[in-house]
Amino acid sequence: MDTIARHYEDILVTLDALSEQTGSSAAVTRAREIAAQARSEGEEGYALFFEGEAKCREGNLKEGARLEEEAAKNLPEVPFVLINLAVVLSVQRKVWEALKHLDRALALEPENSAALAQKAVCLSKVGLDEGAVVYFDKILAADPTNTHALRNKGVSLSRLGREQEALVYLERALEINPQDTHALSERKILRDEIRLKGTPLGWLLIWIRKKLIPFFRRLFRRYA
Repeated sequence: MDTIARHYEDILVTLDALSEQTGSSAAVTRAREIAAQARSEGEEGYALFFEGEAKCREGNLKEGARLEEEAAKNLPEVPFVLINLAVVLSVQRKVWEALKHLDRALALEPENSAALAQKAVCLSKVGLDEGAVVYFDKILAADPTNTHALRNKGVSLSRLGREQEALVYLERALEINPQDTHALSERKILRDEIRLKGTPLGWLLIWIRKKLIPFFRRLFRRYA
């Protein structure tokens, strides 16, 4: 990534921090200021990207995605632009489109942790949990304390029917952050499933929940 791209990536990080500190309205205003400045300097791709960010932070994901798609066409070799576009598409349930942009980002930066994390999440969303586990493992190889990867790997393992392994990863995530409400919820569900699996018909209910229903969901998503 060139110097200009890193400059705008750093600006995006400060924009995220501003949003956390003061709320989305300040971040929207700042994103529009950055877009105007980028355009005045002849950086049309970055102007489109930050206009898209402003729209997304206002809640207009459709227009935000359109602008960020235009930005990606202008900046096809800038990973953070591709990754952010993928996130917006994934939220809109356009997961297969998101995966294409993530693959482009990973071709440019194979170890990009944000791209790895988003690809893992997207694979999980379309029911490809075996692939998701591979990408969560790549993240954890570089950062064993990444609670997002630990928790979500646990969820994917649970969906694959590997409940005891899943429980280990959820427990690790909670050791690092005991207040992780998502991990707490998933651990409770998993413990209930483990108990249910030991009952006479429990295994059948689990099979329907984890194998049969996901199978039909994958078919629906593939042909939708």
